[in-house]
Amino acid sequence: MTADPLDQILDRSAPARPIPDPADVRTMVLAARAETPVPRRARRTALLSGALALFLVGGAGVAVASSDWLWGAGLDDPDRVYSYTSPTWGECELRFSALDTHDLTTNGPVNRIVDEWFATTDVEAAAAPLVPRFLAELEDGRASDATAEEDPRQADLDAWTAHEQAVSELVHAELADNGFGGDALAGTDSHSQVHCDGEDWGEGE
Repeated sequence: MTADPLDQILDRSAPARPIPDPADVRTMVLAARAETPVPRRARRTALLSGALALFLVGGAGVAVASSDWLWGAGLDDPDRVYSYTSPTWGECELRFSALDTHDLTTNGPVNRIVDEWFATTDVEAAAAPLVPRFLAELEDGRASDATAEEDPRQADLDAWTAHEQAVSELVHAELADNGFGGDALAGTDSHSQVHCDGEDWGEGE
């Protein structure tokens, strides 16, 4: 096939793809979780998205909460499960997807490291000391925002965010210990999903 000269010109003129600063990404994660409302009369799914760093600081992903108990792609029969108790929603289960590094040479090793970590680690016990710090960060962020409105589900949304970020930090540290630190996995995609026994995403509002 003959290459289109216009396509070649456009490819050469395309700006370099920026790599977000980890600190900026984390700020965006917390802001998105604290401020994104659940759409009224939406389908029974709450979607919080943006430059979320699930597993990796600097990675991209989507966090989903669904009341219909239909797990997303790659989460139907997960090897990466984390359970916690939410303030009013009761028992919750977080499922984490595989990571897509977009690089055949790193994708397999990275996911084997994460799978082994989940299989050999008491994840709930490891995350427990980290959760209070993430909860405090969320509360402090709202305290400094005079325009913040209190959501009746806030405690449960905070719990979701804090537990998910605690696990993400632990996995990031495990990958770094195995040679995948810094910018080694910039641009990696992953996602997670949560279900709670008494979850309420406000569909009837």
